[in-house]
Amino acid sequence: MVLPVLVLLFSVSGQAPPQQAPPPAPVQKPAPAPRKIYNETADAQSQIATAIDSIKQDGTRVLIIWGANDDENCTTFQSAMYGGSGAAPAVAQQLRSAMSDEFRVVTVNVGHLDKNQDLARTYGAQLAAGALPHLTVLDTDGKAVAQQSTRDFAAAPGAAAPFDSAKIAAFLTKYQAPPPPPAGPLFKAALEQGKREGKTVFVWFSAPW
Repeated sequence: MVLPVLVLLFSVSGQAPPQQAPPPAPVQKPAPAPRKIYNETADAQSQIATAIDSIKQDGTRVLIIWGANDDENCTTFQSAMYGGSGAAPAVAQQLRSAMSDEFRVVTVNVGHLDKNQDLARTYGAQLAAGALPHLTVLDTDGKAVAQQSTRDFAAAPGAAAPFDSAKIAAFLTKYQAPPPPPAGPLFKAALEQGKREGKTVFVWFSAPW
């Protein structure tokens, strides 16, 4: 008969066996800084001049947005202007088309109304605290054809978004460049002139985008 043997093991030191160390806590990466809409070191006058030269080639207009990076309205308006903030799909598409095809956008930093003030006055923009961003539309001659405080684009009380995208779209549609003259009469006149002068007519089809 084989008797069972009970074997007991004891720590020589009398101490409990060491426990496994817990895994290190994951390192929390800092959240990225929000993108600055307004370049605080840019030469705004040069940017506007470049935009005016550009629209002379494609027949569109310049949209200057005067604002500041630390102004909450400026950040919120930027989203609304590009069809965000819950805009209806048709309105959002209208806004995106206007911003890509009808305007050359220049954002100008005005800080706490202590930056680029002389430049703003050059284009007739009257900037005021609590009324940013402010919009100025320029034609191909660099002349201001519209001034607009975005306070007039405020949504109705209780709306999900602070700005009414439909009002913004209506403004952009109203002040976009007028359509070019019909091509038919111009083409006919060119053909007649070519016949008279014995020259070949060169036709160039293009688009502003």
